[in-house]
Amino acid sequence: MIAIKEIEPGTLADRAGLEPGDRILKINGASVDDLIDFQVNSSEETLTIEVERASQVYELEVERLQGESFGLQFEEMRLRRCNNKCVFCFLHQMPGGMRRSLYFEDDDYRLSFLHGSYVTLTNMANKDLERIVEQRLSPQYISVHATDPELRQQMLGRRKATPPILSRIEWLASHEIEMHVQIVLCPDWNDGDALDQTISDLKSFYPSVRSIALVPVGLTRFRSHLPELRAVDEHKASEYLQQAEGWGDRCQSDLGERLVFAADELFLRCRGTVPEASYYSDFPQIENGIGIVRDFLDAWEVNRSSLPVSILPQRRHLAVVTGQLARIFLEPVIAEAERTTGLKIDLLALENDYFGHGITVSGLLTGADIEARLKGGDWDMAILPPNCINGDGVTLDDLTIPELARRCGVPISVGDYDFAATLKRCLVDGEAKLSGRGRQLSELGFTIKDEGGTS
Repeated sequence: MIAIKEIEPGTLADRAGLEPGDRILKINGASVDDLIDFQVNSSEETLTIEVERASQVYELEVERLQGESFGLQFEEMRLRRCNNKCVFCFLHQMPGGMRRSLYFEDDDYRLSFLHGSYVTLTNMANKDLERIVEQRLSPQYISVHATDPELRQQMLGRRKATPPILSRIEWLASHEIEMHVQIVLCPDWNDGDALDQTISDLKSFYPSVRSIALVPVGLTRFRSHLPELRAVDEHKASEYLQQAEGWGDRCQSDLGERLVFAADELFLRCRGTVPEASYYSDFPQIENGIGIVRDFLDAWEVNRSSLPVSILPQRRHLAVVTGQLARIFLEPVIAEAERTTGLKIDLLALENDYFGHGITVSGLLTGADIEARLKGGDWDMAILPPNCINGDGVTLDDLTIPELARRCGVPISVGDYDFAATLKRCLVDGEAKLSGRGRQLSELGFTIKDEGGTS
């Protein structure tokens, strides 16, 4: 069953007489255990809904127009905990004292389908694989890392036998489930010949495997008592980029699609720029850092002509906060914005003192590092990157934007990936945005209780 949390007034659910606290048991005779069951089973126009209210069970007959929303919000769905101990797992490299949900290691195919989170396919029984096919939970986003069974076992840090990843991918492919795959590259572990084997194995499942992303491992300063890993240096980044582009060119020739994509980080560290949009096809893994820089730059190119010329007098001096990695492509954007608007804009590319200077992405900036840089500054407003603040308006270390602004003594707004729109909102409309796009489990509607699964 699935419990109703809120109902939007005037919607189908409200007109049908549903109430907060009601528990939906079945729809048209099919059991409803989670949000996906509800979505799949409620797709018909005529619905018989079995509802439990205060220990009483009754049925509702509902006529639903095509595309009509129920207007329901449900109580949190219990999420499956990961049963791996991946050698590179970022959650094992975090200090204490952060938000509780950040320490939960999820590995749930439902979350993969609903929100694009990556799963290993180890935390699943055959019935789960069958459900993916039966309910067409496609696409799935899969962490592979290595296809060699022994190497993958080591990468996942498993003591128990690991379900064969290629067999599971083959089974999903045979049922036309679309898959997008990531490989976290760890020097001397799964690179070189091992990476060639992994890409070759995955390529054989095209077109069901629609994209393969190569992402460098991120290492924090909190790696005591963890397997020895070394960071991806400039030499390794160049090696990985060449390997990715070699495979991409081969796939383009053989399949008509690039298939293999390198993370933006690899391009920025080696070349200081990223490819044109055509490289990324339809941007299949943009949320994984594959093409997000190109998307930002192209949005700037299109919208920079709409930069505001009439600016609030109290907003003449701005600080734009980001991570070290973004400095190289943001500097010319900031310079052009200054020339066009007459503003003074300081680009603050922060070192990550909290996690360690090896972490250079903006999405892992904490309130502590932001406060240390902004505190006592004379800016009229500071703009934060959207991915370091979650949908509830909270930093990784649990600070809200108003609290962070109070501590810094500087007005703060969260930016968008459309920088021209951000400037207009902040400088003309005077609006401060208090939430971002950093995703946490709590805002995705999941609780951090365990749910059973096979290992």
